[in-house]
Amino acid sequence: MFGYFWNAELAHRRVGVTCPEVPDRCRVLAPQDVFGSANGIQVGSFESREGDILSLAHDAAYIAEVRNAYSWGRRYLDAGDTLVTPNVFEQSLLAASAGCEALDQIMNGRLASAFCAIRPLGHHANPRRAMGFCVFNNAAVAARYAQSHYGAGRILIVDWDVHPGNGTQEVFWNDPSVFTLSFHQADLFPESGRSDLVGEGAGKGFSRNVPLPPGTGRCEYLKVFEPVVTGVARAFQPELLLISAGFDAHARDPAARMELTEEDFGRMTEIVLRATRPFTGGRTLSLLEGGYNPNALQTSVAAHCRALATLSA
Repeated sequence: MFGYFWNAELAHRRVGVTCPEVPDRCRVLAPQDVFGSANGIQVGSFESREGDILSLAHDAAYIAEVRNAYSWGRRYLDAGDTLVTPNVFEQSLLAASAGCEALDQIMNGRLASAFCAIRPLGHHANPRRAMGFCVFNNAAVAARYAQSHYGAGRILIVDWDVHPGNGTQEVFWNDPSVFTLSFHQADLFPESGRSDLVGEGAGKGFSRNVPLPPGTGRCEYLKVFEPVVTGVARAFQPELLLISAGFDAHARDPAARMELTEEDFGRMTEIVLRATRPFTGGRTLSLLEGGYNPNALQTSVAAHCRALATLSA
């Protein structure tokens, strides 16, 4: 069974007219709008967990900074992308809680896989700071939750947002139990997405960046994506798969200059699930990252989730 987690409350964080991380990213992903009356999909909601889940991936001082930023009169949590709103802490904790709820059901066998339609996104946030619309790192919190609450061992995080998953890689930089694999447009955050950034210490070789040139389309993308994913899965043999599912590499997305379509995201989902299923048994959690054209986001999420549901049946 496949689960789809969505909470209309996440549309209540208003970030102004100049920021692309808008409430419509949540509204267009209401289950009835994405799937209609499709069978085989279990729709679930989620509530905020206790704030201690955040300490799985973030320093206490940073968590306190986010909690108090509005009362302190802060306008941004970073250099100018991640806006402080009156509810920034509550909304970001709610988003981070979604993965924990989904994992409870996956790890207890009630679901095979799940997608969390959440905002704000998370993959740029590192243990000590916000970055690029990201407040708390939803994927990192989920991975640590699976390990701390369910004894999960090796976890593979595949990030196909058009920007590199630099914050996620930083969380696990020295950790060989979590492999972080990021596919992204090469020239967006060039310093953080370099192919020579592979981890350090015990974690050396367990981070991988795959920068792709602007304008990359289906054939070129999949020609790189499939063998890399397959090779990493065979070598690492993950027990659990997490996907940082950004859809801003879509050809209609304003954030970058890639040429993927919604069908491509469905195909990428099939590739990564087939590569990892022999080791994970199909246990997969996908978390929304970027995607800033509402129509393209909705159709891409639908294609991604159809593939998840089909392969989880």
